[in-house]
Amino acid sequence: MSVNKPKLVLVDIDGTLISPGMTPRQCLTQAIWDLTGKTIEFQVGQLAGNTDPLIVTNALKQLGIPYSDQDGLVGKIIWNYLKLLLQRFPEAKDKSVFPGARQLLEYLQSQSVRLGIITGNVMLGAYCKLRAFGLWDYFSFGVFGDDSYDRNNLPRIALMRVNELFGESYRPHDVVIIGDTMNDVRCAKVNGMYSVVVLRREEWRADIEENKPDLLITTLEPLTPFRIWFEKL
Repeated sequence: MSVNKPKLVLVDIDGTLISPGMTPRQCLTQAIWDLTGKTIEFQVGQLAGNTDPLIVTNALKQLGIPYSDQDGLVGKIIWNYLKLLLQRFPEAKDKSVFPGARQLLEYLQSQSVRLGIITGNVMLGAYCKLRAFGLWDYFSFGVFGDDSYDRNNLPRIALMRVNELFGESYRPHDVVIIGDTMNDVRCAKVNGMYSVVVLRREEWRADIEENKPDLLITTLEPLTPFRIWFEKL
């Protein structure tokens, strides 16, 4: 039986560790067009903090495609999106790692924590994005958009998965979720977990503050504010 590490830390990808640029959005738009013949222009609010399957489902509703016609279509669109993403993302010029993101992961690796991914990306999409920056290998496991349409379910799935993989059991107050949207705060709170938000868009501040994250910072560089907070837990 594995000995528990004191904390389980789950880290979001888009907007938290990396700025993916426009390529994922363009690939998803193309994937929907290829299978429906209809075009949709995604806004940030439709994407941020949501799972890939939910984003596609909502897009099909917006395009007026009847629910009865969506059977199997969501999965086909996501698979087409992944094929496009795997081709285009590694060469995309507008993607970047946020300052301090790598230092955050290195710091967490140096602590006695189990480090995992929590993201609305389906697993292959998450792999594609993180691998492009050499960040995938920092994590020992993850929970993804293909685990549940509902982001609020992902923390509970993470607790089950870490037990299955490593024989470790964590109480909710032993878990920290690091993200960048109010959906990250909400999914932490409904599961009784700590939330850390890296504020990337000032226009989101009011909504995020209303949801009362345990720590709100505007950058990961320097890492000192996060380290001071984390080491007091």
